[in-house]
Amino acid sequence: MEPLISVKDLNKTFTTPGGALRVLKDITFDVPRGEMVALMGPSGVGKSTLLHILGTLDKPSSGNVFYEGQDVFALKEDALCLFRSRSVGYVFQFHHLLPEFNTLENAMMPALISGTNRDEAVKRASQILSGVGLSGRLTHKPGELSGGEQQRVAVARALMLDPKVVLADEPTGNLDTQTGEELFQLLKDLNKKGTTFIIVTHNETLAAGCGRIIRMRDGMIIA
Repeated sequence: MEPLISVKDLNKTFTTPGGALRVLKDITFDVPRGEMVALMGPSGVGKSTLLHILGTLDKPSSGNVFYEGQDVFALKEDALCLFRSRSVGYVFQFHHLLPEFNTLENAMMPALISGTNRDEAVKRASQILSGVGLSGRLTHKPGELSGGEQQRVAVARALMLDPKVVLADEPTGNLDTQTGEELFQLLKDLNKKGTTFIIVTHNETLAAGCGRIIRMRDGMIIA
C-alpha cells in the first residue's frame, strides 16, 4: 500500500551571516496511513524544521515530500495553500488560541476560514469538542480554561477539517506531568480511530507510546 507520506532525500540549508547552515541532510522515510510517529533528538537537530516542511509551512532546499504520491512542492502556491489548510492539522507547544473567542469559535475557525457554512462548522466543532471532553466548556474563553483544556481545544481545531495528518510540536511540553499524560492519551485514542500523527518530543515516555520512533542527530536520521 502506498504510504500516506513519503520523504525523499530532503535537505534544508539556511543562509546565515556566518555562511550556509545545513540543517537537514538527506532525510528519507515513509509514514503509513494511521501511524503515530515520534521524532526525537537533541535540541537543534532539525526536528521542528522537518515538521514545518512536512506541513508545507517551509520549503526544502532540495528533495521531495509526497502525500499519497503527490509531490506537494510541485504544486503552485494557491494549490499548496489549499492543500495545507485541508490536509494538515497542527498542534504546537503553545496553544495559540484567540483570546477574544470562546472554545467553540476557536475550534471552528479553520472551517470558517475555508468557507464552510457556519451551521455546519458549529455542528462539526461541537462533535469534535465533545470527543475531546470539552462539551461543557463550549462558551468559555481561553482565559477561563486550564492549560490542558486549552491544548484540547487546539487538538480539536487541528482536527476540524479532517486532515490527512496531524503534526504536533512538543504538544505536552508546556503542561505538568499528569496533564501531559492525559493529553497524550487523548492523541493515542484519536490515533486508534485512524488519525495519523507525527509528534516532535523530548519525552521518552511519550515517544515509547508511539508506534515508531525516528531519532535524529546533526540533521540526519540515525535510527
